Amino acid sequence: MSAPVRAFGGLLLVAVCGGCGSALADGESQFKNGRYPEAKQTFASIEDDAKHYDDTKRAEYALYRGLTFGALGDRARSAQWLREANALDAAHPGSLSAEDVRRLKTALAASDAP
Repeated sequence: MSAPVRAFGGLLLVAVCGGCGSALADGESQFKNGRYPEAKQTFASIEDDAKHYDDTKRAEYALYRGLTFGALGDRARSAQWLREANALDAAHPGSLSAEDVRRLKTALAASDAP
C-alpha cells in the first residue's frame, strides 16, 4: 500500500472517530443545557457506534443516556442505562470522572436502581 493511501486512510479514521466523539459531546452538552429531547435524539443516533466505544466512552454514553431518559420521565429505561454505566465503571474504575460518578450515584439513588 502506498504512503498516500495509508495517510488518507489514517485521516479518514481520525475524521470518523472524531465525529463519534463530537456527537457524544454534543449529547452531553444538550443534556447539561436542559435540551433533553435533543439529547435523546443525539444519543439514539449514535447508539450503534457507541457499542464499539472503549469502556470509558461507553460508560460516559450510558450515563448520559440514562440521565436523559430520567430527565424525560422514563424511569425504566433510565435505570437500565444507569446500571450499565455503573457496571462499566465498577469493572474499569476511573472510566467516569469524579463528577460523573457523583451524577451516577445520585441518579441511581433517585431511581432506586440497584
